[in-house]
Amino acid sequence: MLTQKFIIMRLLIKCSSKNWVLLTICTIFIISACQKETTIQEVATETPTGVATSPKKVDKQSSSVATDWYRLQFRIMLERNSAFNGIYFSYIGIGLYEAVRPGIKGVVSFSGKLNSMPDMPQPENNMGYSWSLSANAALASMVRSFFTGLTPANNFSIDSLEAAYNEKLQPAESSEVFARSQAYGRSIAKAMHDWFLTDNMNPTNIGYVLPSPFPGSWVPAPGNPAIPINPFVQNATPYILADATAISNPFPLAYSETPGTPFYNMEKQVYDQSIANTPEQKAIAMHWLDQGNGTGYTPPGHDFFVITQAFEQLGLDLGIVAEAYAKAGIAERETTIVTFRSKYANFLLRPATYIRKVFDPTWLPLIPTPPHPEYPAAHAMVTGTIMQAVARVIGNDHTVVDHSYDFRGFPTQTYTSIFGAAEQAGISRNYAGIHYLISITEGLRMAKILGDRVGDIQVR
Repeated sequence: MLTQKFIIMRLLIKCSSKNWVLLTICTIFIISACQKETTIQEVATETPTGVATSPKKVDKQSSSVATDWYRLQFRIMLERNSAFNGIYFSYIGIGLYEAVRPGIKGVVSFSGKLNSMPDMPQPENNMGYSWSLSANAALASMVRSFFTGLTPANNFSIDSLEAAYNEKLQPAESSEVFARSQAYGRSIAKAMHDWFLTDNMNPTNIGYVLPSPFPGSWVPAPGNPAIPINPFVQNATPYILADATAISNPFPLAYSETPGTPFYNMEKQVYDQSIANTPEQKAIAMHWLDQGNGTGYTPPGHDFFVITQAFEQLGLDLGIVAEAYAKAGIAERETTIVTFRSKYANFLLRPATYIRKVFDPTWLPLIPTPPHPEYPAAHAMVTGTIMQAVARVIGNDHTVVDHSYDFRGFPTQTYTSIFGAAEQAGISRNYAGIHYLISITEGLRMAKILGDRVGDIQVR
């Protein structure tokens, strides 16, 4: 029965929202009908074969306890984009790492490495722990505390996944080790949430005053609100002190509506590309349309889904995956701060504004224009920073097959490197008609710098 319940949970966290109701009904039927053990074959990609109580064994454990919890987060984000702010991935990733860190030989805490991070709870000396159980307890607690508006179905999924891993892992441990491991994971989760409560990031635009207009300055594109979003994110306290003043290069071109000038040519490239897009290019543009309940995982959600698939496809162990998730989360928060500082310093208009004025008053991009200034490109810069930070942990030269949006009927995308996902994310915005090539190039350049700063944090 235990094996069946674990299989069911692995299926639930990997299903799309369209299949959730049907699969839940099937799950209830299966659980009700099964009164004794059967011989159903387990479908998990890799099953933890043992639970480490020694620091030397943690790096041999399966990472499925981590990747399954991230997959559950993605499913909730797909149902309701507003349930989770992407910057919280930093707390969840660091929390996962800290929950298993004492069992990884030769590593240290991020506390003391990151600006403002407090000391973390410590395990009891010379006492046995299961670090997979600690990770399970920490992730369950953090998902409950960082996600908002959880529905009864969401809570059922969280409770069920936690119970499935507890039941799978508990037989290998004594009751004392089980209780001690859970308590440690939950203490880390509480420390993460307490730290989060001191976070001064302001994701609203309440009180923002638009700057005086200038040639080429941002104005609302079709469908945009009068006030752009995230103007105050730039003022948040970063984890890395160098990011407190980091900013992109200034936008280099003078505004012009004269044919043949660099600015005009930049705009015309977007317009011409929108007409010349091939079916493959349109599919790439739609693949990175990450917004919409039931449609997209949000941009950070898609980025983390890509790296989750990379971890699974490479068969990485829990210790490496925990560090990679932590650094991906740090990267997401740092690059969000610097990206929006750069956007508001340049305050550049979007292609739709110029093209509708100069080339075609009826023109619209392939996807809606995001409601914030154009330069540099956020998908290139944010996705790029995350991928660069992860590549510094696991290496860059890995092929990743991205099934994130198979359920929408779009072609599966394959990236020939970890950073290749960012390069595709960047160019997708040009195909979609919402970013200039120069903005994508600058976003990717900054991503390498910011991602390397995260990669330079030494915990091993």
